[in-house]
Amino acid sequence: MPQTVRLADVMSARRVVDRYLPRAPLERSPLLCQELGAEIHLKIETFKPTRTFKVRGALNEIASLDERARARGVVAASAGSHAQGVAYAAWALGVSATVVMPNAVSPQIVSVCRSYGATVRLEGDVYDDTLALAQRIETDEGRTFVHPYADPLIVAGQGTIGLELAEDLPGVETVVVAVGGGGLICGIALALKHANPRVRVIGVEPEGADAFGRSLRAGRPVELERPHSIADKLVAKSTQQLNVDLGRELVDDVVTVTEEALADATFEYLDRHSMLVEPSGAASLAAVRTGRVDVAGQRVVLVVSGGNAAPPLLARIVAERTGRPAAATSR
Repeated sequence: MPQTVRLADVMSARRVVDRYLPRAPLERSPLLCQELGAEIHLKIETFKPTRTFKVRGALNEIASLDERARARGVVAASAGSHAQGVAYAAWALGVSATVVMPNAVSPQIVSVCRSYGATVRLEGDVYDDTLALAQRIETDEGRTFVHPYADPLIVAGQGTIGLELAEDLPGVETVVVAVGGGGLICGIALALKHANPRVRVIGVEPEGADAFGRSLRAGRPVELERPHSIADKLVAKSTQQLNVDLGRELVDDVVTVTEEALADATFEYLDRHSMLVEPSGAASLAAVRTGRVDVAGQRVVLVVSGGNAAPPLLARIVAERTGRPAAATSR
C-alpha cells in the first residue's frame, strides 16, 4: 500500500464512518470564550461507542479487508483506546479480533474489549512493548495487523473529524489536538488544510512523551527511552515516517504541557463543564489554559477525545484539587 494519504481517502473513509457512528457534536463553550478571550468550540469525541476517536480509523481499516482477510481476523497493539476501537469495529463488521495491551491497562478497558468479543492479551509496560507479541500473532495466525496511527487507512479514518469541522465551523482559525503517534492530527490537518490552507493545526504532547514533536524537528522518527505521563494514551516511544512526513507538511506546531496542567484540565472538565475526560483527552485544554497555544481573539476548536479515566487516577486528581482525602472521593 503506498504510504501516502489523500483527501479522496478521507472522503472515502467518511462513507464508512457515517454508516456506523453518530456524528460527534461541536459545542461552543461560553465559559471558555469569556475566560480565554476567544471563540472556543469543543469537538466532543467522548460520545463515541468507545469514548474516543480511535474507532473511526479502525472501522475504515477493517471495512477495507477482503473476504479471506476478514475470515482470518485482525490483531492490534494498543495502550487502550485503539484496542477498544478495533474491538468495536471488528464486532460491528463481524470480524474476530485479538488486542494486545500493557499489563497496567485499566481493567475496565479490558472488560469493554472482551464485551465486544475480542481476545485480550497483556504484555509489557507501554504501547511499544505490545508490538512484538501482536506481530507474532499476526505471523502465527495470519491476522491483519491494524496499526494505531501509521497506516493510510487509519489516518484517513481519523481525518473524518477534519471534514466535520470544516462543515460545522467553516471560519475556524486554530484547531488544537492531543498527539500520541500522530495519526489523528495528521488526518485532521489533511482535511482542514484542503478546505482552508490558513487554518492553524497545533499538536499537544505531555512533556514526558514528546516523541512526535522531536521527530518532526528531526525529520525522522526519534525514539524516547522512557516516555511517561498520566496521559497514558499519548505515551509512545516513537512515531513512524508516514506520520513524520505528513506532520512536517501539514502541522503548524507541536507544544508540550506538564503533568500538572493535564491534571488541572481533567479536573476542570469535570468540575466546570460536567464532562468526564481523561488526561489524554484534556491535553488541548491544558495547552490553551497554560498559554502554550495563544488563542486570543480567534475562532478555536479543542478536540476532546478520551472518556476512559481510571477511577483511582480521577479520585487522586479530584482530591488534590479540592483538599479532600482521596478515600472520600471514591465513596
